[in-house]
Amino acid sequence: MITNKQLTPKALVMALAAMTLLISGMVMIGWLTDLRLVLSVIPEGATMKFNTALLLFLLGVGLLTTIFNLKQGRLIRKAIAVFVFAMGLATLLQDFFSSSAFLDLLFVDDPYSIGKSGRMSPATAVCFMLLAVGLVGVNAPQVSVRRNAQHVLLIVIFISFLVVVAYILQIPKESKVFLLSSMAIHTSVLCMLLAVGLSLKNRTLGFMGLLTGKHAGSKLIQMLLPFNIALPLVLSYVLLNLNHSNQIDHDFGIAVHTVIFTLTSIAYISIISIGLNKSDVQRKELEGSLKSTNQELTYFKQALDETAIVAITDSNDVINYVNDKFCKTSKFGRSELIGQTHQIVNSGYHPKEFFVDMWETISNGDAWVGEIRNKAKDGSYYWVLTSIVPFKNDVGDIYQYLSIRQDITKRKEVEGLLSSQYIPTLERKNKELEHFVFIASHDLQEPLHTLRGIVDLLEKEYKGQLDETADEYLGYISGATRRMSDLIKGLLDYSRIGGKKLLEEVDCNEILRAIGEDLAAHIESTNTTLIVEDLPHIKAYRTELRLLFQNLINNAIKFRQKGIDPEVHISVERDDGHWKFAVRDNGIGIEEDHKHKIFAIFKRLHSRSEYEGTGIGLSHCQKIVHLFGGGIWVDSKPMQGSTFYFTIPINIK
Repeated sequence: MITNKQLTPKALVMALAAMTLLISGMVMIGWLTDLRLVLSVIPEGATMKFNTALLLFLLGVGLLTTIFNLKQGRLIRKAIAVFVFAMGLATLLQDFFSSSAFLDLLFVDDPYSIGKSGRMSPATAVCFMLLAVGLVGVNAPQVSVRRNAQHVLLIVIFISFLVVVAYILQIPKESKVFLLSSMAIHTSVLCMLLAVGLSLKNRTLGFMGLLTGKHAGSKLIQMLLPFNIALPLVLSYVLLNLNHSNQIDHDFGIAVHTVIFTLTSIAYISIISIGLNKSDVQRKELEGSLKSTNQELTYFKQALDETAIVAITDSNDVINYVNDKFCKTSKFGRSELIGQTHQIVNSGYHPKEFFVDMWETISNGDAWVGEIRNKAKDGSYYWVLTSIVPFKNDVGDIYQYLSIRQDITKRKEVEGLLSSQYIPTLERKNKELEHFVFIASHDLQEPLHTLRGIVDLLEKEYKGQLDETADEYLGYISGATRRMSDLIKGLLDYSRIGGKKLLEEVDCNEILRAIGEDLAAHIESTNTTLIVEDLPHIKAYRTELRLLFQNLINNAIKFRQKGIDPEVHISVERDDGHWKFAVRDNGIGIEEDHKHKIFAIFKRLHSRSEYEGTGIGLSHCQKIVHLFGGGIWVDSKPMQGSTFYFTIPINIK
């Protein structure tokens, strides 16, 4: 794919240097091979002398050294500058003393020039001396020297441009100033190009800085300069041709030139002025709107600083700004906070998953709101209701986060006080409820067994002797009693979790081996692959831990995808004082909206015709994990499997 790219100053300088080297090199070859065509662009016009071409070639080399970081670049430029300056000065001295030095014909003979064979024009010599000064000055360490070098190069541009204009307007040689009479057209062009190339080295200084700047004055001169160069040149060319053909008088031609230039300039400047006036009106409107908006933002900021704890961080959570309330609440100085991350106020209260979830939310470009307990510099704790808002740039990348917090420490203290008053009552009620569930479930078993026995007798004695509807009803009653029995058993198991037991050292590998033996027939019939990594010895309740693993494995096998053999992988890792277990499967997965519902008791996501079960297994798992003092959650996508994570403290109490 081809794209349009703006020519960089470095590339432009390289192009100017290459053009200088090419043309001057061709002229030197032309002198050595007697090729008259390249010596003078205009027939019978002034030729570029061999010495001129040589000095232009050397200056082209010097121009290249200004853009390449050569080790000996400064020495090369000084050597070239000294040689060029000396040759230019020697030429001027020859003209001043009317002498004939051996320099003119040092390299080649000049059979074409009349009079001073092989000698460059005085204007060329002056340009070379100025270019030599500019070559040394553009890389000087002092800004004042570089600025003066820009002025020197501007003189070269002026002289060269004057010669080019004289050629364009076909001014006869005898009508030119003595200094400019014999300067060749391609000599003047190359001198101008070299001066422009050297000026670009310090394009922010002098006239070049004005010409290439981005401010209003620079933009104005960028619009006016091409017009001011082209219009007089075109008018002068036309009027001189009319004058030479005697179609218009010389004096009247000057009057016409003046009138046309004046009127056209007024019209062009008027067009620019109208555009500038519109821009100025828009600028003033924007300034007024911006001022009003800034005033409103100032009020908002004052109100925010008075009522909220504010911080701004970069995309890596490095703090760039904090307000006074942040410093007052955290008891850290502003200099202590700037450059740090929020780890400086981390209390260690929240688990790692809490902040992982927070970062996942804000990294996706969404705002996050939650309660965080922080730690002040003096070791005291404080709670903040936190809102974190990500800021995106033009391409959609997050470049900073704005955090706004409210101190809710007193509210949390009140909540804690209320909790401490009601917790004993709640604990007593929970125990009473669990006892009721146990008694009720136990007492329901007896009539249910009786009902099951009667249904079994009816099916044994009368199945096939009644009509199809009666047989179907017996089947419904049998299935319902079986499900009722499973539900009661689940309730009994649920009520027993958390009873008075002793913690013991449990080998998780042994637990999984026992589960594998118990489920061997089921695993074989479903062609399930069970992979268990090396698991640790932990302190836990053996029965509850076994039930936890067994329920998760059973679910992984039950909720398998059709046509795909189940695969269950169990692993563990240490994570901030916890054992973090993972049970991963390749099953049907869980919708995002259902992840928070699956741990509710008797909650089913599928009908009984699709998957059997009571819907209490994951409730068992959650209660067991909470009994250990850990947490349980799931990471899942539909038809991509699920991974159930649960944590158990390493030093469980």
